[in-house]
Amino acid sequence: MTGSAVQPIIGSMADPLSLAVLGGAAATEGIKFLYGQAAEVIKAWRARRKDREQPLEVPIVDTSVLDAQPTGTTVNPAVLTQAHTTMLELWQQLAPYAQDLENVEDTDAELARAAGELRALLEAAYGQRFTFRGERREPTGTRVAVEQVLGTVAGLAVGVEGDIGPAATVVVRQDADEVTAEGTVIGVKGRISG
Repeated sequence: MTGSAVQPIIGSMADPLSLAVLGGAAATEGIKFLYGQAAEVIKAWRARRKDREQPLEVPIVDTSVLDAQPTGTTVNPAVLTQAHTTMLELWQQLAPYAQDLENVEDTDAELARAAGELRALLEAAYGQRFTFRGERREPTGTRVAVEQVLGTVAGLAVGVEGDIGPAATVVVRQDADEVTAEGTVIGVKGRISG
């Protein structure tokens, strides 16, 4: 990788959301949560026209569909810089279902894929899992590991940027082929409170 872009591993190989496991009402509420949370993140990021590299606080929308309370509200701006267009496209795909214009069918593979990818982007942005009640995966609030495979770093590459709360566990793995004299690789940039 050349330049100052940050490449967190996000979205592209996300697991589809298991609509059948969640069932009718819970699947619909899960879609509404992802849609609403993505909207809040996109709006907050777009509103900040300056200083987009600073961590962003975006509260979690009220929902009862998550299996636990999320551990923080800090969003990694590097994820949004890289993925805001994809996040907006996925948000648009969920719109008819979140606004009750279409029914959520548990056999809709395209909807499951879009919801899974949007959740993966939100998880990367917040650095934690968002797990719905009834799913068999790590619980909400569990940290999301960041892995970066970098070629040549000639600018700044940051694994996690933002404040890390006392309940969070952070794992950052970075592999660079070369770091030039102008290059810097930082695992965690921010305050770690204990």
